[in-house]
Amino acid sequence: MEKSKVALRLAYMGTRYAGFQAQPGRRTVQAAVVEALRRSRLIEEIDVSHFTASGRTDKGVHAIDAVISFETEVNVSAIPRRINVQLPKDIWTWARADVPTKFDPRRDAVLREYQYFLCDWQFDVHAMRQASDLLNGIHDFRNFSREKRRSAVRNVFYSHVRVSDDFIVIEVAADSFVWNMMRKLVTALALVGTGQRSVAWFGSMLDSKEHTEGIRSAPASGLILTRVEYAGLEFVEDEYAKKRAFKHIQEALLQNSVMMQIFKRFNEQMAGSAFGGQA
Repeated sequence: MEKSKVALRLAYMGTRYAGFQAQPGRRTVQAAVVEALRRSRLIEEIDVSHFTASGRTDKGVHAIDAVISFETEVNVSAIPRRINVQLPKDIWTWARADVPTKFDPRRDAVLREYQYFLCDWQFDVHAMRQASDLLNGIHDFRNFSREKRRSAVRNVFYSHVRVSDDFIVIEVAADSFVWNMMRKLVTALALVGTGQRSVAWFGSMLDSKEHTEGIRSAPASGLILTRVEYAGLEFVEDEYAKKRAFKHIQEALLQNSVMMQIFKRFNEQMAGSAFGGQA
């Protein structure tokens, strides 16, 4: 039977995973997805099916819109809601597209967008926005990467800093991202927001020939891959799969919200008792 190629949009909560890429002896998103495709009888071996992904996220990073592709002999069975039955509850497929055999979800992507949720610790948002505006255009992100050999030049299409409830949301879209680029950008913007560094310093970090400086990566837990786009490719969304995914996310976030309230109460109590010096 002749094979054809399918692409799927994928969402996952990365908390329990050692990143996307398969690693021997470790729980990864890729391993879980490949196993689900096997159980759904869509593929047999990963190499034979030419399984590929739009990119690799690090340990603890989340995604709303990662993309995978693979070849299968049973194209009509590659339906998100059917595949989701075989996936863990924190990974979902929610849209599919029939793609050419030469389609590569990593190389063919024309835009990637990440968002980072930063707790609002009284940052100077105006200064952060001034620094963020400097990102637009083509720059060398060597100072914002762990990449040592390959080019770190990237084209940033837009960059925004906004306030949402108790968080500052940093959103950046580019043609692609260098390893750890987004998390290091968040660290730099946070340094500007707390007054530890200036907007001018942030600008100098974008010119690695004139200024070289190492910078740590922000924690992975606040980072989400929110969008991957392709020219001329349309995905058909599975509304049932999206509703089920939303329900699981809602349940997980409810648990986290409860734990946050408990933490606040503990903090209030400690501040007013032994730690506050009161009897």
